[in-house]
Amino acid sequence: MRPPGLQSDLGRVKCFGMYIDPDQRRRDIARITNDLVAREGLAAATFRGIAAEQGCSTAAITNYFDDKRELFVHALQELSAEGERRFAEACMDEPDDPIVALLTMIPWCPANVRRWKAYLAYWDAAMRDGDLAELLGRSASAGTQQLYDLLSEKMAPDADVQLACEHLSAAIQGMALQILVERRPWSLAKIRGMLETVLAQVVKK
Repeated sequence: MRPPGLQSDLGRVKCFGMYIDPDQRRRDIARITNDLVAREGLAAATFRGIAAEQGCSTAAITNYFDDKRELFVHALQELSAEGERRFAEACMDEPDDPIVALLTMIPWCPANVRRWKAYLAYWDAAMRDGDLAELLGRSASAGTQQLYDLLSEKMAPDADVQLACEHLSAAIQGMALQILVERRPWSLAKIRGMLETVLAQVVKK
């Protein structure tokens, strides 16, 4: 039996005259979870902590997720989808400048730093959680495929695109980790210059 004031309408919930989209609600909770994970780590992302960030009760979280593990899996899926979407949009917006797409994979701006820090927290947890490890593997494969598609357009037909893709991916990840741990900020010009050098090297392979 539904609580007073709640009605169902084509997958949405109407609460005292206001429609709530469950899918959008889950995305909102996942976004706030990833914000908290990036800032303070997985341990801080309790239902109570997330509710406090959102300014709601814990019931507003447990209504959509049974436990933290389910929430983390969904939050990681949203985080991965965000990265893939930003890369694809950059490719469409700047088709003649591949560096713009590669920059979406580098923590050079607050949004990218947030995504990278959250990823690192999930990577640590994935060493002890098979489901998270599988999701991270899928995310890595999707990113690799995006790099492969980008390089395929720039390399000779007989070139080893897969090898070039692996080298580019390793360089991006190494650069990203170095940026995150160094205390001195990297300028966008420096990051772009390094990406241009790496891209030129791998395209020749």
